[in-house]
Amino acid sequence: MSAIDDNSEPSVATRRRVLLSGAGLAAAGALGDAESKPAAAQDPAPIYAPVKPGIEPRGKKIEPYTAACVQSGAVPTFDSSANPLPEALDANVDRFATLIKRGADEYGARYMSFPEFGLQIPSTALTPAQWVAGAITADGPEVERIGKAAQDANAFVAFNAIERIGKFPGRYFLAGMIVGPSGDLVLNYRKMTSVTSKSRPGDILSAWIDHFGEDSLFPVADTEIGRLSSVIAADMYTPEVMRGMVLNGAEIVSNPTAGGMLPEDNNFDIPTVTTMARRVRAYENMAYVFMSNLGPVGADPQPPFGRRQPSQIIDFKGNVLAATQTGGEEFAVATMDIDALRRARTSLGSLNTLGALQVPLYRRNYEAAEFAPIDTHLDAPLVSTEEHNDIMRQTISELVERGVLVAPGL
Repeated sequence: MSAIDDNSEPSVATRRRVLLSGAGLAAAGALGDAESKPAAAQDPAPIYAPVKPGIEPRGKKIEPYTAACVQSGAVPTFDSSANPLPEALDANVDRFATLIKRGADEYGARYMSFPEFGLQIPSTALTPAQWVAGAITADGPEVERIGKAAQDANAFVAFNAIERIGKFPGRYFLAGMIVGPSGDLVLNYRKMTSVTSKSRPGDILSAWIDHFGEDSLFPVADTEIGRLSSVIAADMYTPEVMRGMVLNGAEIVSNPTAGGMLPEDNNFDIPTVTTMARRVRAYENMAYVFMSNLGPVGADPQPPFGRRQPSQIIDFKGNVLAATQTGGEEFAVATMDIDALRRARTSLGSLNTLGALQVPLYRRNYEAAEFAPIDTHLDAPLVSTEEHNDIMRQTISELVERGVLVAPGL
């Protein structure tokens, strides 16, 4: 069985067989015993040199506060026959609530970011219909319970959910949700990239905009701790996705992911292209990025088969402020200095990549570009990922025909 990859839904959850009966569900207790080794929150002031202001300060200053990447574990929410396990989903929601309380009580975290597939995860390949059967709704009891935990913790909580939407029956979406201290859902973003069996807004764009409006594509929540957004997993590898959030004002971007497993002897201090991509996105957009990776899946809180890339908190300079140290459940904790970010974004000089952004230089190329089509699945939900391959094959052929791409030689 292969590990979950950033570029696809987890057709298989782990390399290790997980117990899906009572023993598997007992992981809710086993995970609770996992040791937490957070990187201590630091005073970020020495990191950020003074900048030359472009405007005078105004409005209310956001004082530095503590935030956390929560590398949570999960128990599979589908059995070996791909049937949903409601009691497993309940256990994962309860686990979220416990970790949210810990994040607030032990670290004083005002913002917490959870991983991709932390709520729902299978143990075998699923069809779109099977995913839909195990999906939740944005106004359902699971989100309400997570919102209540956020309210009790006086924190904002970002997480990923497999979502179904009544307007679009037979489809499931990967949602990046954020609940606030009010207990309410303040943001809901749906993953835009990766050709898997989920639906993407672009697959049904005309109907999506008619129902939700254009603002739903790159949503940003303006809150008392900064402007929050979410970019799910491999969305980070498409620069336009995070740039779209930042063009709408995003300052903190949660990036829930479930990266593939790496061997135990892997040197996690050496950056990979996936972690460097997050650092580049943070630097070029002058925004904080929370890469929240998935912890153990199943009953073992410290999986013996290696671990994923560390969860990381990356600042608006591309620096890694904190990272997890193990593959188990863990908090990575750092201080958010939103005012320092705002000073950098309103400073003078070439280091202010946003202030110097001349959009008309690039607009013409984008308006003229024709790559993958939209609205490809307006009439019916996706049945197989092979449908994406057919579309990509046609797109590539057209790009070669127009001279944008060049075919490889014989």
